[in-house]
Amino acid sequence: MRNRQIIWLATALALALLTLPPAGRARAADAAPAPSPLEVVVDCRCPDVVGQEFCATLKDHLRASKSFHLANAATGLGMGVHVSSIDMWRGINDQLIDRMSAVSVTFTIFSDKLPGEIYEDSSVFRVGIHATDKMSDKIVAALGQIATVNAAALAQLRAAANPPAH
Repeated sequence: MRNRQIIWLATALALALLTLPPAGRARAADAAPAPSPLEVVVDCRCPDVVGQEFCATLKDHLRASKSFHLANAATGLGMGVHVSSIDMWRGINDQLIDRMSAVSVTFTIFSDKLPGEIYEDSSVFRVGIHATDKMSDKIVAALGQIATVNAAALAQLRAAANPPAH
């Protein structure tokens, strides 16, 4: 259902832009302000070495992103990334401790206009100590996909938070 709505909105926008004369298209593109980066709060509960490295790397990737802004608190409008991890080898094989962790990531949307965070998606995967950079990239990409799928809802929440002045 969401995909149909997104396709319909994209088609309607494309048709509206195509009906503008070329000069009008240029003015419409110039008049549209660049969207501000979406706030992202990363909540890490990672007592293990790999999980801590993964969280630190994820935060670094978000700081470097043009699409997202790493925030300190879930205020305003944005997304939450909740990370928990556990060393996969602790208590099983002490020689392999600090090499691989099971990492759980949960994505949420938050807004001052909502009663709490809204669950969006979650995943559990294994991360090796040398794969934290690659996995962090994948989480930032997943954030982009979730933001794209929820663009209409995020725009409504943004509009509700910033009503036009009369």
